[in-house]
Amino acid sequence: MKKRLVVMLICASLIMIMTSCAQKTDEQEGASIDPLTADCQNGNYVGQELDSGVIAFKGIPYAKPPVGELRWKAPEMPDASDETYEAYDFGKTSLQYEWFSEPASFNNEVGEDCLTLNVWTAGLNKEEKKPVMVFIHGGGFAWGGTSDPLYDGQFFVEENKDIVMVTINYRVGMMGMIDLSKVPGGEAFPDSANLSTLDQIAALKWVNRNIEAFGGDPKNVTIFGESAGGAYVSLLMASQKADGLFQKCIAQSGGYALTYSQEAFDNVGLTEALIAVTGATSMDDLMALSEDQLREAYFKELDEDGYCLNDLYNMPMRDGKIIPEDPYQALADGQGSDVILMAGSNGDEYKYWIDEMNMGSEESNVETYAQWIIGRFDSKYENFSDGEKKMMDQFIALQNGSNEVDAKTEWFNDFDFRVPATEAAARHADAGGTSYVYYWDHPSTIPDRGACHASELSYIFHNLDNTMFSGTVDEDLADKMCTSWANFARYGDPSLDEIKWKPYTSEERATMVMKDDFAMENDVLSEQRKILEPFLKHYIRD
Repeated sequence: MKKRLVVMLICASLIMIMTSCAQKTDEQEGASIDPLTADCQNGNYVGQELDSGVIAFKGIPYAKPPVGELRWKAPEMPDASDETYEAYDFGKTSLQYEWFSEPASFNNEVGEDCLTLNVWTAGLNKEEKKPVMVFIHGGGFAWGGTSDPLYDGQFFVEENKDIVMVTINYRVGMMGMIDLSKVPGGEAFPDSANLSTLDQIAALKWVNRNIEAFGGDPKNVTIFGESAGGAYVSLLMASQKADGLFQKCIAQSGGYALTYSQEAFDNVGLTEALIAVTGATSMDDLMALSEDQLREAYFKELDEDGYCLNDLYNMPMRDGKIIPEDPYQALADGQGSDVILMAGSNGDEYKYWIDEMNMGSEESNVETYAQWIIGRFDSKYENFSDGEKKMMDQFIALQNGSNEVDAKTEWFNDFDFRVPATEAAARHADAGGTSYVYYWDHPSTIPDRGACHASELSYIFHNLDNTMFSGTVDEDLADKMCTSWANFARYGDPSLDEIKWKPYTSEERATMVMKDDFAMENDVLSEQRKILEPFLKHYIRD
């Protein structure tokens, strides 16, 4: 009996040793013990496996909640934790008001506690070291969030299983871009004007520390963004605060033109407006406001004309501390020269705002847009010098055969989007960096929209059923766009097997034109570019 017991104990010990060795072997080979749990510094997060086989992790905190004493303060690292959490739902959208074209403003809870990110991966094997893509959403700097169905990363990863996709929330509007320095007590909030940018930097630091747990390579990170997100990724490249956090950058329809100087930032009057509608006289008063009171402040009238706080929002401030006062010069001086850049714009950017005129109403929005774009152009014209007015006249004269609305639309397409992108790419290349430039000119199937702002997003995310801006998606073109973006993340070169994409230089200006297919052209719309380059000193506003 004793012999049998000894034999059983020996066998049990051998089984335990063999099991332990097998587990160590699995760990050495990089396989996760639990295929749905990612072990991060601030917790163990359990994801959900989707029908496609992609694993989704949602709502992971990358910083402490910016609430209470941390309201309007720079983000702080989350506390270490070995607790296990279900990562099944998106985190809150940053505090904002509902807007019809920004689903995250109404399909998800909004609030101050919004500093979370989401990850899509095809597996958690650390040894695979997959390229990582981090998307920064747009939304006019005042709206947007990762719960927008357009930014669902599962479709991209389903097409490119060797890529890890990350999307991040950050503070927008008055929670992320408001200068409190002139409010009594505001000296304790020195970063309030550029918290959005600091949030993004904090998210990238979290990615660098934790993305291996999702099978990603922290040394192969690509940031990309569209509209406001395109501006942010451009600014991150120009900011020394973000050095070393990513290796590649894609700026879609957004760049340094979408920024303010200190003076222009102050002239918006957002701080004064918040004080006016809340009755606050100091930072103590502002800090005492509840989240509900802040939300309600968006809709209080400011004056007899009925203007509300929601009419006022800022763009990032070129403060010389977080963001260079002259980002173009920063690139020319070699800032970010080790980052590979892709930048581009769309052929009919401004026609996106046709729907914005009447909040998506079908009634008269084309006519309303026409009045708005003509008035906006004429207002710009009056504020420029005589020499600049002549150049504007030359630009309009180039639009042979175009009506007044289309001609003035094209001026804004180039002024706000295309020429800032090509100039950044040229400055970067001249400083020794590698640049690529694209021009998206595939028209939306929605009438009157053309290749409008945001119409490329469904193609890049391979999100074939989310067609708010694109209309019906051409699946073959979506395959190419999605693969090109993935190749850029993989190799730093967006070329396809059958299509070589040449780098952009200030001499040749090679540009990938994306219409019904891909085609390389040199110096697209060169005469327009040459006329508008002297205007870059104006950004949006000085």
